[in-house]
Formats: sequence, C-alpha cells, structure tokens
Amino acid sequence: MISISALAVIVGIVFYKRQQKSAAAVDFGACIPELLDILLVLIRAGHGPSAAVSQLHHWAPDQLYKTLIQAHTQLVAGTRFVEVMKTLRDHLGPSVYPLCDILVSADRDGLPINSVLDQLAYHSHLERRRLQDVAARQLPVRLLFPLTCCILPSFVLLAMVPLLVNSLTVVSGQVF
Repeated sequence: MISISALAVIVGIVFYKRQQKSAAAVDFGACIPELLDILLVLIRAGHGPSAAVSQLHHWAPDQLYKTLIQAHTQLVAGTRFVEVMKTLRDHLGPSVYPLCDILVSADRDGLPINSVLDQLAYHSHLERRRLQDVAARQLPVRLLFPLTCCILPSFVLLAMVPLLVNSLTVVSGQVF
C-alpha cells in the first residue's frame, strides 16, 4: 500500500512538472508552416511585406495572435517595418529568423519574394513532418510505463492467479 501511494506521488509530480514545462515554453516553430502559408496567400493577393504582416493576425494560429496583433498595432502607429520585424524576432525566437530576414530585405529592396517564400514554406513543412516522425517514434517508449504498470498486472491477476489457485487446491486436496 505504501509503495502504491509512493508511486502515485511520483507519477503526480512527473505529470505536474511536464504540464508546467509545456505551459511555460510555447513552441512557435510548430506554427511557422501555417504562418508561411498565410503570408504566401497575402503576398500573392498583392499585399506588400508590411501590409501582409499587418494583416497576418486575422488568420494566424492562436499561439501567435498576441504577438502578431502587437506587430499590427506597431505598424499602424507608424513604427518602421525593420523595427517591427526586430521585435517579432525577439518575441518568436530563432524559428522566424529566416522569415523576418526575407521580409525585411524584400521591403527594403522591393524584390518579389514569392519563390523564396515557397521554398521556405516547403522546408518548414518538411521540418514539421520530421518532428512529427520523431514524436511518433517516441510514443512506444512513453507508452511503456502504462503498459508495465497497468496492463501487465491486470493480466497476471486475471490469467495467472486463477491457475495458481486451482493448482494449489488440487495439490492441497491430494495431500490430505
């Protein structure tokens, strides 16, 4: 009984720490492919880089909404596009560095960026697929604990204990 309660406490602590870690660190890299797709649609619709970033918050994933609405308000307030991209880089981290660099250079030089954004979107989709494959390969390891702690003991109780009890009753009946 004491070992079961100690195991329950340990499992509770592990799950609590895992939830705290996932709540503290939001992975913006997982949202980048959708962000690039939306940005490509806006660029192909005729928006410039600054206008596209200003409109991006309408269709962006929920995790990025707060940061993108802040970028929108900065652009509407008249902040230079380069400064807005620097704050966006600071908030979202290294996963958006190539995107911000491409947008800044396109805004500065006025060059078309459709093909560059297509390539960046393609590679970000490949990266997301690779990360999903890694997570799928980790799943059996994560399911090993519930298997050994829940399913196997129930198998022993349902399959082995009746056989053991039956054999003990047969042996005890022959002794007497």
